[in-house]
Amino acid sequence: MKYFLYTLEHIYTDESHTACKLLGFFDDLEKLEQVKSFASELSGFKNYPKGFVITKYEVDKRHWEYGFNSVVGEIGRDYLTEGDIIDETYLSVQELGLESVFSVSHSYTIHRYLDDERMIGVFSSKEKAEQAVEELKTKEGFILHPDDFDISELDLNDLLWKSGF
Repeated sequence: MKYFLYTLEHIYTDESHTACKLLGFFDDLEKLEQVKSFASELSGFKNYPKGFVITKYEVDKRHWEYGFNSVVGEIGRDYLTEGDIIDETYLSVQELGLESVFSVSHSYTIHRYLDDERMIGVFSSKEKAEQAVEELKTKEGFILHPDDFDISELDLNDLLWKSGF
Protein backbone atom coordinates (compact mmCIF):
# COMPACT_ATOMS: atom_id res chain seq x y z
CA MET A 1 0.00 0.00 0.00
CA LYS A 2 1.19 3.53 -0.76
CA TYR A 3 0.67 6.45 1.62
CA PHE A 4 0.87 10.23 1.32
CA LEU A 5 1.08 13.22 3.59
CA TYR A 6 0.60 16.93 3.05
CA THR A 7 3.51 19.32 3.04
CA LEU A 8 3.18 23.02 3.81
CA GLU A 9 5.93 25.28 2.48
CA HIS A 10 6.31 29.00 2.10
CA ILE A 11 8.09 30.29 -0.99
CA TYR A 12 8.73 33.93 -1.69
CA THR A 13 10.94 36.09 -3.85
CA ASP A 14 12.20 39.47 -2.76
CA GLU A 15 14.64 41.85 -4.43
CA SER A 16 17.66 39.66 -3.64
CA HIS A 17 16.62 35.99 -3.68
CA THR A 18 13.99 33.28 -3.57
CA ALA A 19 13.55 31.44 -0.28
CA CYS A 20 11.69 28.25 0.54
CA LYS A 21 10.76 27.38 4.11
CA LEU A 22 9.38 24.00 5.09
CA LEU A 23 6.59 24.69 7.58
CA GLY A 24 5.63 21.11 8.34
CA PHE A 25 4.18 17.74 7.39
CA PHE A 26 0.52 16.97 7.98
CA ASP A 27 -1.75 13.94 7.97
CA ASP A 28 -4.91 16.03 7.86
CA LEU A 29 -5.80 18.94 5.57
CA GLU A 30 -7.94 20.64 8.22
CA LYS A 31 -5.02 20.68 10.68
CA LEU A 32 -2.77 22.03 7.93
CA GLU A 33 -5.18 24.89 7.22
CA GLN A 34 -5.26 25.81 10.92
CA VAL A 35 -1.46 25.97 11.04
CA LYS A 36 -1.36 27.92 7.78
CA SER A 37 -3.82 30.45 9.19
CA PHE A 38 -1.67 30.89 12.30
CA ALA A 39 1.55 31.19 10.27
CA SER A 40 0.00 33.78 7.96
CA GLU A 41 -0.12 36.19 10.91
CA LEU A 42 3.59 35.81 11.77
CA SER A 43 6.20 38.35 10.71
CA GLY A 44 7.63 37.67 7.27
CA PHE A 45 4.92 35.22 6.26
CA LYS A 46 2.24 37.91 6.43
CA ASN A 47 4.29 40.02 3.99
CA TYR A 48 3.97 37.26 1.36
CA PRO A 49 0.48 35.81 1.90
CA LYS A 50 0.42 34.12 -1.52
CA GLY A 51 3.63 32.23 -0.75
CA PHE A 52 2.00 29.27 0.98
CA VAL A 53 2.24 26.05 -1.04
CA ILE A 54 0.48 22.80 -0.18
CA THR A 55 1.63 19.59 -1.85
CA LYS A 56 1.15 15.89 -1.33
CA TYR A 57 4.27 13.79 -0.76
CA GLU A 58 4.52 10.07 -1.16
CA VAL A 59 5.81 8.56 2.08
CA ASP A 60 8.72 6.09 2.00
CA LYS A 61 9.75 7.20 -1.48
CA ARG A 62 13.34 8.17 -2.19
CA HIS A 63 13.15 11.25 -4.42
CA TRP A 64 16.75 10.98 -5.55
CA GLU A 65 17.21 7.64 -7.28
CA TYR A 66 20.58 8.48 -8.72
CA GLY A 67 23.48 10.63 -7.68
CA PHE A 68 24.13 14.13 -8.91
CA ASN A 69 26.82 15.91 -10.90
CA SER A 70 25.68 19.50 -10.72
CA VAL A 71 24.95 22.01 -7.99
CA VAL A 72 21.32 22.67 -7.13
CA GLY A 73 22.06 25.58 -4.82
CA GLU A 74 18.68 25.22 -3.15
CA ILE A 75 16.29 22.51 -2.10
CA GLY A 76 15.67 20.26 -5.08
CA ARG A 77 14.23 16.97 -6.25
CA ASP A 78 15.27 15.08 -9.35
CA TYR A 79 11.84 14.56 -10.82
CA LEU A 80 8.91 16.66 -11.99
CA THR A 81 8.52 19.85 -9.97
CA GLU A 82 4.76 19.42 -9.88
CA GLY A 83 5.28 16.89 -7.11
CA ASP A 84 4.19 13.35 -6.58
CA ILE A 85 1.31 11.97 -8.56
CA ILE A 86 -1.10 10.89 -5.85
CA ASP A 87 -4.25 9.15 -7.02
CA GLU A 88 -7.10 7.24 -5.39
CA THR A 89 -4.87 4.22 -4.77
CA TYR A 90 -2.95 6.14 -2.07
CA LEU A 91 -4.09 6.32 1.53
CA SER A 92 -3.44 9.14 3.94
CA VAL A 93 -0.52 8.51 6.29
CA GLN A 94 -3.15 9.14 8.97
CA GLU A 95 -4.13 5.47 8.46
CA LEU A 96 -0.75 4.45 9.92
CA GLY A 97 -1.36 6.31 13.19
CA LEU A 98 2.04 7.99 13.10
CA GLU A 99 2.85 10.88 15.40
CA SER A 100 6.05 11.77 13.56
CA VAL A 101 7.91 11.16 10.30
CA PHE A 102 11.58 11.15 9.33
CA SER A 103 12.71 13.76 6.84
CA VAL A 104 15.94 13.03 4.96
CA SER A 105 17.98 15.72 3.24
CA HIS A 106 21.54 16.13 2.01
CA SER A 107 23.32 19.46 2.30
CA TYR A 108 26.90 20.60 1.98
CA THR A 109 28.52 24.02 1.81
CA ILE A 110 29.75 25.17 -1.59
CA HIS A 111 31.07 28.45 -0.26
CA ARG A 112 30.30 30.75 2.64
CA TYR A 113 26.92 31.94 1.31
CA LEU A 114 25.70 28.94 -0.65
CA ASP A 115 24.72 25.42 0.37
CA ASP A 116 23.77 22.67 -2.05
CA GLU A 117 20.72 21.01 -0.55
CA ARG A 118 18.55 18.14 -1.74
CA MET A 119 15.34 16.89 -0.17
CA ILE A 120 15.60 13.10 -0.30
CA GLY A 121 12.21 12.11 1.07
CA VAL A 122 9.90 11.60 4.04
CA PHE A 123 9.82 8.21 5.70
CA SER A 124 7.52 6.46 8.14
CA SER A 125 10.35 5.00 10.23
CA LYS A 126 13.95 5.77 11.11
CA GLU A 127 15.00 2.42 9.65
CA LYS A 128 13.53 3.27 6.25
CA ALA A 129 15.20 6.69 6.35
CA GLU A 130 18.57 5.14 7.22
CA GLN A 131 18.19 2.59 4.42
CA ALA A 132 17.59 5.40 1.89
CA VAL A 133 20.74 7.17 3.10
CA GLU A 134 22.86 4.01 2.88
CA GLU A 135 21.68 3.37 -0.69
CA LEU A 136 22.58 6.92 -1.77
CA LYS A 137 26.01 7.12 -0.12
CA THR A 138 27.57 5.20 -3.02
CA LYS A 139 25.97 7.29 -5.78
CA GLU A 140 27.72 10.02 -7.78
CA GLY A 141 27.95 13.32 -5.89
CA PHE A 142 26.75 11.81 -2.62
CA ILE A 143 29.88 9.65 -2.45
CA LEU A 144 31.93 12.85 -2.13
CA HIS A 145 29.83 14.03 0.83
CA PRO A 146 28.73 10.84 2.66
CA ASP A 147 28.51 12.51 6.08
CA ASP A 148 26.25 15.36 4.95
CA PHE A 149 22.93 13.54 5.16
CA ASP A 150 20.46 14.69 7.78
CA ILE A 151 17.68 12.55 9.22
CA SER A 152 15.25 14.62 11.30
CA GLU A 153 12.31 13.26 13.20
CA LEU A 154 9.48 15.77 12.85
CA ASP A 155 6.11 15.73 14.56
CA LEU A 156 3.13 15.61 12.24
CA ASN A 157 0.73 18.55 12.28
CA ASP A 158 3.27 20.87 13.90
CA LEU A 159 4.47 24.26 12.67
CA LEU A 160 8.25 24.28 12.28
CA TRP A 161 8.56 28.11 11.99
CA LYS A 162 6.83 29.33 15.15
CA SER A 163 8.27 32.85 15.22
CA GLY A 164 8.20 33.91 11.59
CA PHE A 165 11.22 35.40 9.86
